Amino acid sequence: MSNDPAPVTRRTALQALAGAQIAVRGTRPRPSKPNIVILLADDLGHGDVGFTGCPDIRTPHLDQLAAEGVRFTHAYANGPVCSPTRAALLTGQYQQRNGVGDVLYADQRDRGLPLKALLIPEALKQHGYATGLFGKWHLGYPKEFFPTRQGFDEFIGFVAGNIDYFAHTDRLGQRDLWKREEALRDRRYMTRLIADESIAFIDRRRDQPFFLYVPFSAPHAPFQGPEDKKAAGNRAMYRKMVEYLDFSIGRILDHLKKRELEENTVVFFMSDNGGVPGVGRNAPFRGFKGSLWEGGIRTPFLARWKGEFPAGVSRPEVIAGMDLFSTCLAAAQAPLPLDRAIDGVSFLHVCRGEDTLPPRMLCFNYQAPNQPAQRAMVRRGWKYLLDNKGQEYLFHLDKDEGETENLAAKEPERLAEMREYYEFWLKDVSGTLVKPAAPPPD
Repeated sequence: MSNDPAPVTRRTALQALAGAQIAVRGTRPRPSKPNIVILLADDLGHGDVGFTGCPDIRTPHLDQLAAEGVRFTHAYANGPVCSPTRAALLTGQYQQRNGVGDVLYADQRDRGLPLKALLIPEALKQHGYATGLFGKWHLGYPKEFFPTRQGFDEFIGFVAGNIDYFAHTDRLGQRDLWKREEALRDRRYMTRLIADESIAFIDRRRDQPFFLYVPFSAPHAPFQGPEDKKAAGNRAMYRKMVEYLDFSIGRILDHLKKRELEENTVVFFMSDNGGVPGVGRNAPFRGFKGSLWEGGIRTPFLARWKGEFPAGVSRPEVIAGMDLFSTCLAAAQAPLPLDRAIDGVSFLHVCRGEDTLPPRMLCFNYQAPNQPAQRAMVRRGWKYLLDNKGQEYLFHLDKDEGETENLAAKEPERLAEMREYYEFWLKDVSGTLVKPAAPPPD
């Protein structure tokens, strides 16, 4: 038995419309650049952690992180599936700008996030940061697209969408565990391996500022607990995975404290999309992974910087994973790039309690294989949705977060307006605007 506990190129008018490129206000100088840690869960349901009210899964370490930091109650992943969310998170751009609007499947061995993209680690390396990724990449299979080619000094993990937690093989049965660009053999349970290597990185790099990206594979399928090599797709096994994920996050956080790095380390936590049907719980939202209902794209989101952010605070601002790019650079006192559109905004000042974010627009687009495209847009408390059956919806999210009352027929003018906004956004991120055009009036 294990001793571990069981479980611009242009500044578009759209950016102004969406509130992008907001100047960071009121930030105070720090005596040194903070370390930055991003903890990313995989397929974790919004309602599967204690601080969002989960009744049957224990997450004491994440609950403690929430108690010590800031919780965003209106946070979104940029996509309802893995690859798009990760592309947006790391680049600060809508994933459509880089051609990663859908999943990079295991049989698509020639695809990857373009090298022209600028990732958080590349931007921070220019300012003295050591950079490491331990866990799931899922942004390209060929070595030319590996993390080591896109700003990460260190990489131990896998490049597929998921692997067996013990055998470390992908859906096609191919071994998929790497140390930098060399194949690695290791018998550790994947969640433990990711935490072990993250802790080792902290020890190696603690004498300089570091950026640590920890994209866990848990609780993504196959559903295997830390002592369960045989997968089982049920809530009990899923519970084991989430509780061990929480334990592993606790190990990383405890190590930061042990090394006296807590007060100079910014920690962010989120999931890449909603939970899956049958095992995940996305309460109080409707829908699951793969859909643009709130349950597919809403995520628990935490931010902690001891001594800098207030503790135990909830914020209602609408934020997205892509905002981490601008926020991380703001924390490092690094300028944003001027040679490309950055769609995300910094919410560092919001975390500090110094200001708020103005109303903004977030757009979503996803097309699963052999299905029609889904569309969604959140703006000023309202949501427009076109599902994969061609049905249009309009919800007043401020009053109906469960998306139960379709107001499309009652609000035809608002529906038309939101369609118009969406079409403008889609043309912009698809590169089909001939020239920057005035957006619809806000």
